[in-house]
Amino acid sequence: MTQDKSKNARPVCILISALGGEGGGVLKDWVVHTAHAAGYPVQATSIPGVAQRTGATTYYVEVFPVKRVDIKDRWPVLCLSPTAGQVDFFVGSELMEAARQMQAGMVSGRTTFIASTSRVYTTAEKMAMGDGRFDSDLGLDAARTVAQRAILFDMEAETRKAGTVISAVMFGALIGALQDALALPRELAEGAIKSGGKGTEPSLRGFAAGYAHAIPVLNAPENGSQSDSPGTDHEMETQPDFIALGRQRCSDYLDSAYAEWYGERLAPVLARDDQRLTRETARYLALWMCYEDVARVADLKSRLERFENIRAEAAATPDQPIKVVEFFKPGYGEVADQLPPALGEPLRAWAKKHGKVAIFENGIHVESTSFSGYAKLRLLAFMGRFRRSSSRYLLEQSQIERWLTAIVKAQSNDLALEIALTARLIKGYSDTHQRGKENFLRILETLIEGGEYSAETRTAYVRAAREAALADPEGRKLDGSLETAGIAPRPIKTQTVKFYPRDTEKRS
Repeated sequence: MTQDKSKNARPVCILISALGGEGGGVLKDWVVHTAHAAGYPVQATSIPGVAQRTGATTYYVEVFPVKRVDIKDRWPVLCLSPTAGQVDFFVGSELMEAARQMQAGMVSGRTTFIASTSRVYTTAEKMAMGDGRFDSDLGLDAARTVAQRAILFDMEAETRKAGTVISAVMFGALIGALQDALALPRELAEGAIKSGGKGTEPSLRGFAAGYAHAIPVLNAPENGSQSDSPGTDHEMETQPDFIALGRQRCSDYLDSAYAEWYGERLAPVLARDDQRLTRETARYLALWMCYEDVARVADLKSRLERFENIRAEAAATPDQPIKVVEFFKPGYGEVADQLPPALGEPLRAWAKKHGKVAIFENGIHVESTSFSGYAKLRLLAFMGRFRRSSSRYLLEQSQIERWLTAIVKAQSNDLALEIALTARLIKGYSDTHQRGKENFLRILETLIEGGEYSAETRTAYVRAAREAALADPEGRKLDGSLETAGIAPRPIKTQTVKFYPRDTEKRS
């Protein structure tokens, strides 16, 4: 009498996390195809994610580790969703999304944790006034501590090398890691890829790369891990020459004379002979001198290398057309910025008086891959050559001079560094830039240029104010910080409220 092998068996639980457009659904299908071809009962479900870069779609697969031919009268009942603490294998395409699954309890001492060390920054991270990035080291350390095994490597880099999508690399790593738990021959997995009939060769290269990363960890002692921590390579590299990079940026932004002026402006800071002060001032001066305006945005959006990157990300073949549509919502202030002061200031005052912000309330769409759309962008980019006569340019340069003068005249290098770092507040475009600039100018006028403080006290006040402004772009925390220095809060801003008559005829 043959023994029923299914009596004490439990399903192998696999959880997959992928961002939109990364082929997570295809990866799930490959896993199901391979398990089915190997003769195992298998079931898969998916939970859709959310729009843009605010979450991931998760896929859950359960494979019963007894082949169908060996199951007698005890056919398995498989679950539709994962249970915290019961996931055997987790694979994620992005480190922060993988960390979210750890936080949800899906990774435990029974889990083989497979994740990419690469990052795709979330909307919230990009919106932060300061450095809002998730601390990658925390996620990596947690994975090594919590999981039974951790297979960590840069899947994005392997994807680019193979010329495929990241799901193929994830599939290879997962199949390699599954070798102890399921008899899933590599050739069956490669057969699942070939059955798709499209992009087979690049996908097989990506699969092989992921598989190669998993096997050494599988053969290592329990709790072993293989990881390529982001930053490891960077720590070994020589620190970049920020001044040379700044010159290059300024030259690309305007011309060589502008780059030379950048170097001349840094000379008094270099004379203070403080390495960190020089580095931070060089960094933020370059960013500020190359502020983003309509001409700059149009230039960056119409560069040929950008279209090449888009084609690469979309994995488009040379014979496949790509259509790119840009969305713009220009405001009167942005137009005024490009005009000479004699024209720009009256336009800005008129728009403010009449409560006008956007020229086109619903925005405009420009197909940058069409001849007419590309020509429009290049025409706007060409306007950057006349930037020196614009009202925005004159205003920015005068404020830069105030900032640099304060750094040079600072009573100590510590204070000079804190003043240099206040330029972190100036970033972004449109409203984001305006709020940051208002907070910067408030610190400059009250704590840096005004008040009677010792060097040590002024240093502490400037640091606290900067941190408060970075924590709250609206400026409420900044006002609270300035109050400790004896500075009164700003008056409450008035805001126009408009009432419109209800059109009852159209509603009926």
